[in-house]
Amino acid sequence: MSKVITLSAAESRRALDAALAKAEELGFTVAIAVVDHAGHLTSVARMDGSTFMATTMAANKAITSAGSGMSTHEMAGFLAADPVMLTAMAAQPGICILPGGAPIRIAGAVAGAIGVAGAPTSAEQQIALAGVAAAVGSSETEVD
Repeated sequence: MSKVITLSAAESRRALDAALAKAEELGFTVAIAVVDHAGHLTSVARMDGSTFMATTMAANKAITSAGSGMSTHEMAGFLAADPVMLTAMAAQPGICILPGGAPIRIAGAVAGAIGVAGAPTSAEQQIALAGVAAAVGSSETEVD
């Protein structure tokens, strides 16, 4: 039986804290969600002033990245080439292909993912990548 690589609670919290710090640095109020390899929520935060919808969007972006192994903007590009697949995926509950979701890899395996919502998409991506880099240390984490 092979060992499952998953994000620990400490790694999840490091990702969340780094992403929150990046959002504050950039001046945006966002919601951030971190999930494990199976898409289960491990950490979540909604900054003061962030909309109620941002929390759900952030969680869905993280779940989508964990399940696909791709950042949500990469998944959107992949699906854009196949309208039937795009339509099918867009109809799935909990799937979000808006930018702001990124997988967290440990030893080459998807160990979890982070999702950010509530800022312009370029800022969301920066915030997510800050969380990815902090999750287990940038030397061990692959950033997509």
